[in-house]
Amino acid sequence: MSRSGRGRGPDAAVTSGLSIAIGSGDGSVPTPGRLLGQGTRSEVFALVDGRVLKLLLPDYASLADVEAGILSELAAAGVHAPRVDTIVELDGRPGLIFGNLRPGRTLSREVRARPWRIVAAARELAALHAAVHLHTAPGLPSQRERIEAQIRHAAVVPSEVRHTALTVLDTLPDGDAVCHDDVHMLNVIVYPGGGMLIDWALATRGNPSADVATALLQLRFGEVPGRGVAAAALEVGRRVFCRAYLGRYLQLRPEAAAEIQRWALPAAVALAGRREGRMQRQLIRRIEALLRARQALERRRKLP
Repeated sequence: MSRSGRGRGPDAAVTSGLSIAIGSGDGSVPTPGRLLGQGTRSEVFALVDGRVLKLLLPDYASLADVEAGILSELAAAGVHAPRVDTIVELDGRPGLIFGNLRPGRTLSREVRARPWRIVAAARELAALHAAVHLHTAPGLPSQRERIEAQIRHAAVVPSEVRHTALTVLDTLPDGDAVCHDDVHMLNVIVYPGGGMLIDWALATRGNPSADVATALLQLRFGEVPGRGVAAAALEVGRRVFCRAYLGRYLQLRPEAAAEIQRWALPAAVALAGRREGRMQRQLIRRIEALLRARQALERRRKLP
């Protein structure tokens, strides 16, 4: 995929300083080594020279330029995030080579391998996330505009519920903090002595409480491999992780407690339209529970 003559939009300026390499296993691009992790949009590999390669899956090829542009914004803002050394193409797939991302394993693999660290891992993620929210990057997209668009397009949710979510959204404060907006266990790389959030393609400028509300939904819900005791243990582990994550985040930002709860409905509706399968069904049940709680509160307010 040549990058000449291709419309790249506003990200072109911020990626123009990066070197670009195109290869097909002939040595012009480092050969991927150990697979560090795999998500819905990409695979992450360790390279023999100590760097890390994120290789986009074919359906998400356009995100390479988008994420490179966002990471350039984050670098200028001083955010602890991957730094792009080179944009590459390997066997027709675009990728990003990161110079400062240490090889490790995803948080999901870490917790499965060492389940006794689940509370400590959740608290470490909360600290990473809170540190991100200390930064501003005016060049990032608007979080509010994106959430509003996602709610409007969440066809799986009844129109009256979408209307309620938009009404709630209108009452919530905006912000200008850096927000990852896609925090879950596959988007964190951990290594001895630290860790880093990865996959910043959806990052925005906005309200940290909205970012946390979305993270809680993604950390709590999802597919469960298998059945029986293992599946039940995973569900318990997710609840424990979420409680520890939120508890630590609120230790660092105690003023955010009420606001995170207020963002729960818009965040859930926006996310439900982007998910499918079991997670989408869980999100719809969560939305229904939030609506019942909202209605109960309104009834109490009407009491003499």
